[in-house]
Amino acid sequence: MHVTAWPDDIPEVVPLLQRLGTIHPHQDTQTHIIHLASDGVILPHVDNVEASGTWILGVSLGDERMLRLESSRSPQERYELPLPSGSVYIQRDAIRYNYKHSILHPDGAAHRPRGQRLSIMLRDRLTLNARHEGI
Repeated sequence: MHVTAWPDDIPEVVPLLQRLGTIHPHQDTQTHIIHLASDGVILPHVDNVEASGTWILGVSLGDERMLRLESSRSPQERYELPLPSGSVYIQRDAIRYNYKHSILHPDGAAHRPRGQRLSIMLRDRLTLNARHEGI
C-alpha cells in the first residue's frame, strides 16, 4: 500500500518518522507499507529503477525474517541478514542497483511457526541527477 500521509492521532508515528529522517538523506520520499503473511515470501528483485531513486530504507516490524541480497551479475555471491522486529536497513547505490533482494520463506532451521511481518519502506524519489547510470 502506498502511504501519502500518516494519521495525526497515532502519537508514536511522529517521533519514529523524525528519527528515520536523521538516517535517510532526503525529505522527498515515497512510503509503502508491505504486509507479509506468516508463510509469505518476497521473490528476488531489484526495485523499479524508473520509479525511485538511489536508496531504499526498510523498517521491519513483527516476526523476524531473513533478507537475502544476491548479486545480479554473480548469483553465487549472496548474503543473508536477519531482520528482527525494530530493525532498519538501507540499500543504496551499487547495492540498490546490482543486488536482488528477497525475503526468504520463514520455515528455516528452527521450524517454528512464524508470525506476520510488516515493513515500512521509504524510497527517495527519482530525480534527473539521481540516475543510476554507471553504478
